[in-house]
Amino acid sequence: MMRFLSGSPRRLPDQDCLELANATYPFRIRASTRRRTLALELRPDGALTVATPAACPLAVIREFVASQRSWIDRQRARLASLPAVRPALAHGTPLPFLGAVLTLHLHTTAGRRTECRRDGDTLIVQTGHPAGLQRAVEGWYRRAAETHFQERLAHFGERIGCAPKRLTVRAARTRWGSCSARGTISLNWRLMQAPPALVDYVVVHELCHLRVPNHSPRFWAEVARILPHWRELRAALHAPGAWLTF
Repeated sequence: MMRFLSGSPRRLPDQDCLELANATYPFRIRASTRRRTLALELRPDGALTVATPAACPLAVIREFVASQRSWIDRQRARLASLPAVRPALAHGTPLPFLGAVLTLHLHTTAGRRTECRRDGDTLIVQTGHPAGLQRAVEGWYRRAAETHFQERLAHFGERIGCAPKRLTVRAARTRWGSCSARGTISLNWRLMQAPPALVDYVVVHELCHLRVPNHSPRFWAEVARILPHWRELRAALHAPGAWLTF
């Protein structure tokens, strides 16, 4: 995220293209008078969008895209490594959950309301509509994520000396977390399929952005103060998602 203070409004094109010596980065531009920062969004198909303050010069936007090349390339490589269609959930599917593995048990009873609950190492879904299995499991993960993320934000917030104004749980395909200029931290519920240390890395990363809203040496020094081995955690987080089931 790059901070940019608003100035005199300028009309920006709907799209642009950054051409470098060995790569080309076409991107869409979504400008808003309410934004105060630059941010990247990468769709599952690899299409890139820059969210920008309306007053931001095009040259600054291009510079921002160029500065994020490694992130763009890394995320596109990760997307390319994922199967085009993830296998559908079914009875007996192993589900990664914070370093453990839960076994999915499906019980179908005609006319029954869908319920999803954990019993030890088993995630039990009772439903009258098997087609709603994916939604039921995702809903359970989201609720668990809300609780776990709040706990970790409170734990590390004390050590860092800051707290978000709001937490949102999302389902982004290319971002594990983000921090807005207004103090909202967004975290991806799919992180609940990762080992706990990787969740903590994302939590600390976004909390540190409340103090330093960029990826400057000062920012990484703040992350290192809390997680000295952050480089190993970041590498594991961005490796092709062997732990990502759905």
